[in-house]
Parts: sequence; structure tokens; C-alpha cells
Amino acid sequence: MSESFATVADLVLRPMRADDIEIVASLHVASWRTAYRGIFTDVYLDTAAGTERRAHWTRRLESPQPLQTGVVAEQDGVPVGFCYLIADADPPRGTLLDNLHVVGDARGAGLGRRLLARAAEEIEARHWPRGLHLWVFDANTGARRFYERQGAQVVDRTVYSSADGGANAALCYAWPDAAALRLV
Repeated sequence: MSESFATVADLVLRPMRADDIEIVASLHVASWRTAYRGIFTDVYLDTAAGTERRAHWTRRLESPQPLQTGVVAEQDGVPVGFCYLIADADPPRGTLLDNLHVVGDARGAGLGRRLLARAAEEIEARHWPRGLHLWVFDANTGARRFYERQGAQVVDRTVYSSADGGANAALCYAWPDAAALRLV
């Protein structure tokens, strides 16, 4: 963990906006390049991921949907992470945490925990389904440990067609009520 991320006291969590396309795409790719190395191909991560993620976030943020929202985390004015929620992706499981990414040198400083808590607040404020779930690649052991420490339970397994054209085993982690993730 970088010394500059030793505290989350100066962390600002703000709503994701249409003009955040480049910020979110860059954060997403930076996170993938550290967390998904060995899961996605190096060629994809090093050459195609940036363009693909920029197109993905352009579609999402230029045409916002009423049952989707995102949050950007900034520390000292520098974007360091984000999360994105979709309320209607899988109603029986509740709201989908479609993305939660923290830049590599900021991991372990509590930013992911703060983003999860903010996700819970968003779900409550919007009166969305209170359950929360996400899919994590089985090989992404760091993320799996993080979500397990936050009390998530594995409720399903599948194989996903990955963005790089491969196929990867994935686990669905869930919390029956996202309110359990709020910070007191």
C-alpha cells in the first residue's frame, strides 16, 4: 500500500457523471491490469482493454439508465476508485454490484470498504432491492478474500465469456441485505 493512501479521511465519494468517461475507463483498465493479469490475456490488457472499456463507459454514461448509478472515489482530487450498481440485473438476488475497482497502490487502505458502504447507502436511498450481489472470477483470489471479509457468501457459480474472448470460472457473492455493509 502506498504511503499516500494510509488514510481515507480525505476521501471524497461523489456521483458518477457523464463527463467521467475517461476517468472511469482509465480506473477500470488500471485495476484490470493489476487484478486480472493471468486471468485475461496480456495482449488484451495491454492493447485492447483501454479502447473497449472507453466504449463501454461511453455507452453507459452518455445514456444513463434510471436503475443504474455509479460513485467515483477521489483522494486529494485524484480519482482512485469507483463502483457501479444496477438495480434490475437479477431481481431475485437484489441489486448487482457490477463494478468495484480501486487502483492498485490504493488497495488495502479501506477504500473498497468505503465504496461498499456507499453502495449500501445508494441502494437504501433509491429504495432498490436490498440484497446485493456481484460476480468475481474464481482466479481473482484477492477480490474473493476482500468480499469474504465483508461477509459475502458464495451463492452460485458459472463460466463467463470474458472481455478478452476467453472463458473464466466465476463465483456469485451475495449479501441478503446491503444495509449490513453501511458504516456506523
